[in-house]
Amino acid sequence: MKKYTNKILIITAIILVLGMVIGYTIDFQTGYRSGRIQYKEIQKDSTQVLHFNGLDEIEAYADSLSENQPETSHQ
Repeated sequence: MKKYTNKILIITAIILVLGMVIGYTIDFQTGYRSGRIQYKEIQKDSTQVLHFNGLDEIEAYADSLSENQPETSHQ
């Protein structure tokens, strides 16, 4: 029985990983089709440079970014 233990554990791990991948794929597809997950292209300007004159300005900027982020919930 001992020689089969490693094979059983490896097969179980593979099945669990495949189940998780399939589950997340199905969740993403249904979420995207229902509108719960939306794709928005981000226009990034690679030449943008941020300048801060202190820790207070950095904290204020970080707070303003977190306020603009939409709340997401995982079901």
